[in-house]
Amino acid sequence: MTKEKGRAEVSKSREIPVFMNIKTDFGFKKIFGNKVLLIAFLNAVLNRDIVEVEYLPAEQLGYTEENRRAVYDVYCTTAKGERFIVEMQASPQLHFADRIVFYMSYPVLSQAPKGQRILINNAGEEIKVPWDYSLSGVYMICILDNIMFPEEKAKNIVMEHIKIVRQKANTVLTDKWEAVTVELPKFEKTEDELETVTDKWIYSLKNMEKLPERPKKLNEKIFDELYEYAKINKLKTEDMKAYGKSVLEYDDVISSLRFVEERTREETWKKAREEVVRNGHKYNMDIEQIAALTGLTEKEVSDIIAKL
Repeated sequence: MTKEKGRAEVSKSREIPVFMNIKTDFGFKKIFGNKVLLIAFLNAVLNRDIVEVEYLPAEQLGYTEENRRAVYDVYCTTAKGERFIVEMQASPQLHFADRIVFYMSYPVLSQAPKGQRILINNAGEEIKVPWDYSLSGVYMICILDNIMFPEEKAKNIVMEHIKIVRQKANTVLTDKWEAVTVELPKFEKTEDELETVTDKWIYSLKNMEKLPERPKKLNEKIFDELYEYAKINKLKTEDMKAYGKSVLEYDDVISSLRFVEERTREETWKKAREEVVRNGHKYNMDIEQIAALTGLTEKEVSDIIAKL
């Protein structure tokens, strides 16, 4: 192989993607730091008609220095006072459902006024009015690059809307609290199968960094802006460095998850084969038969039997 050919093959195998990986911390905050894209995404997922948002500080402190803080990926509000949290979670996290409740508690508690409200009556007098607990809505969207709900009945549910429900009456208690989870690994639609704008957003979130160009099926104007804004060659030098670091961190997380999954599969398969050996020995199957059934060597079967 000539040096020139070798270089060409290496270059081809290391082709730089056209678009950012939105699942990285940098990519996610870059894309949803664009108000137009954020509003379009919120409207698609929550079926709303939001026209303007204002970004709020991502870090929310507790009431005292000792209280734990919450740091959001994206946090914004509307003119009506509604609060929206958008989070990206690459790896599974223990008690993630509790984390959703915890993160959503800050925007709720922050609405409690300090002291009593002061109103002016017709006579120009100040009147202290107690707070009546009226709240503005709080909504959280969690984009998950992992499976949160693995149960059989949820295997085909990509996007789940979570609300507070009166169980016996089967009615929603309030429309001012809602969490939405989007499990990207469950989304298996191809470009030709995309039907709704929401489908197209989820498809982009999952696949953008692997695409050579904007898919033709994504013909809405908002996707022109999304894919143009997500081009890696549009990044400034400092942003390119930050994005590269973010990609490495994301890849490390994914590699670790795959290692754990593979190790888990190996351990599960090992235990299953040992169970077959025990049962085979229990019913007086000979070692040769058990070996053929499990794919183990006769020595491996004998070693397992010796430990019984």
